[in-house]
Amino acid sequence: MTQPTCVIPTGSVQLNGFISATNGQVYQSGSSTQTYSVSGSNYTIANLAPGTYTFTAQDGVNCTSLPTVSIVIKAPDVNTWNGTTWSKGSVPISSDIIEFAENFQSTGDISGCSCKVKGGKEVTINSPHTLFIDNQLTVESATGTKLIFENNASLIQRNNVINTGNIIYKRISPQIRQADFVYWSTPVNPQKLVDVSPLTLGDKYFRYSGTNWVITNRSTTMVVGEGYIIRGPQTYSNTIRTDYTASFIGVPNNGNVTSATLDSGKFYLLGNPYPSALDADQFILNNPVLTGTLYFWTHNTPVVFGTSYKYNSDDYASYNLTGGVAAKTATTASGNNKEIPGGKIAAGQGFFTETSSSGTVTFTNAMRFGSNSQFFKPAKTSKAALEKNRLWLNMTNDGGAFKQILIGYIEGATNDYETRYDGQTIDGNPYLDFYSVNNGHKLVIQGRAVPFSDTDIVPLGYKSTIAGNFTISIDQADGNLVNQAIYLEDKTTNSIHDLRTGNYTFTTSTGIFDGRFVLRYTNNKTLKKVAIEDVEQKILVSSKEKIIKVTSTKENITEVFIFDVTGKLLYNKKKIDSTELQISSLQSNQVLLIKTILDNGNVTTTKMVF
Repeated sequence: MTQPTCVIPTGSVQLNGFISATNGQVYQSGSSTQTYSVSGSNYTIANLAPGTYTFTAQDGVNCTSLPTVSIVIKAPDVNTWNGTTWSKGSVPISSDIIEFAENFQSTGDISGCSCKVKGGKEVTINSPHTLFIDNQLTVESATGTKLIFENNASLIQRNNVINTGNIIYKRISPQIRQADFVYWSTPVNPQKLVDVSPLTLGDKYFRYSGTNWVITNRSTTMVVGEGYIIRGPQTYSNTIRTDYTASFIGVPNNGNVTSATLDSGKFYLLGNPYPSALDADQFILNNPVLTGTLYFWTHNTPVVFGTSYKYNSDDYASYNLTGGVAAKTATTASGNNKEIPGGKIAAGQGFFTETSSSGTVTFTNAMRFGSNSQFFKPAKTSKAALEKNRLWLNMTNDGGAFKQILIGYIEGATNDYETRYDGQTIDGNPYLDFYSVNNGHKLVIQGRAVPFSDTDIVPLGYKSTIAGNFTISIDQADGNLVNQAIYLEDKTTNSIHDLRTGNYTFTTSTGIFDGRFVLRYTNNKTLKKVAIEDVEQKILVSSKEKIIKVTSTKENITEVFIFDVTGKLLYNKKKIDSTELQISSLQSNQVLLIKTILDNGNVTTTKMVF
């Protein structure tokens, strides 16, 4: 006998010992009656609702058995809040049906099988608590019934079930001015744009078509999974920032949400469709039509007023599988969003992403997460098991120019350009752009292969429309780079500066300078010469799953030698005549020197830990 569970609401019973016959019958009595036709020596009766049953059997010649003992199919436990205590004497557990028969204010997370709010009762899930349920949510429709999720609270459901009744989901945006736009999505359905911000001017609601902004009627019902931008209320100041609270009222979204078909090579404004945070890594990994970098608007820079309002497109923070970088922080004014995206997209959050091919994007319950405390950006990633060794660098001047970049040595990345781990700079700041360079791509985020080697180097470039002094500094580091020496080579001044001992300040004219700086992890002159040669010849060496890959982006490779640190020859391959060679015959856990000869006669040597 099997009993109902949170997932399967019915039970079953197996009857044995039948005399094998054709045209046998089983008669069900008790909570419900039913007749079953059987043959063979046993029979399983499924889909039994909770109740008490007996069964009798009859063979094909009208010989009837005695009834079975009473069989009780038990419903899952109901744990009811009566206004003072829970009916089971303790807080609900994951197998309980939760029922709120009186008003309730949460004091922590709540877990259950399903949840019902009785008519006329008001239940509030306070910040930062989460209501976890496997199955459906029911909010009865009687006057006065409310289920309220305060800002940063979450609703997470495991199964693709249909909810009944409305919730009220509150979302407080970062502080805004009247002319600031906030990027929204809806966690409920239906939700009209006007109800997100009723005091916004009628022509200040927009969606993005993949090509340009489109003014959208404020009475439009928001499409679940799409993003919209809405300007601040007309009553807000343009000099003083103020919190803004949006209330979403409707049936909470749950289960798979799939977009319309998206064209290849375009930017689209999407949005978290759930009343909980969304795991950005899982979203990227499970949607191969996306390039893999997400962009979050921060509205840090004040709007420039004139005949038309001018917004700074450098106010996007970025995130991909390597990590996140903060947006421009022009000043230290209160309300500036200086946080680095870390892996979770808050409920109600809209964001930009680019497609690499045509197709659809799908959100699923498996991507949902309870940490929902930060709006505009994801919070700290949960993928602690992946090896991540990362370094954030800032470039600034005394006038408030700012650009942050990230270089990360990440499990799964290679030293080639890959859209899921490498994010190109938007170059929206009219004064300053700062980036790393890889295979001709200017990157705000660059993922590189593990294991990390201190012989690795990364070219850095910048663009400035301002002549004068700028400073490059370490913002933060994690993984193996926390205690790693960090050097900045300035090829213009022919100097190497230890960024661990202090920031590096330099003077520049206006222009684009893609080759001025090199990020290094040693100041050894010999290694420097070899490493720079590697970059100029574009020889890339990486390893993954005990396979070494040597790649040339310009010339064909003629011959490869691999030595250990004692100079012993471990491997030699001649007449390669290809731009790539993969080697799988070497023992791992050793330091190797890889000598590569190209068709044009150039020779490079790369040191790596394998």
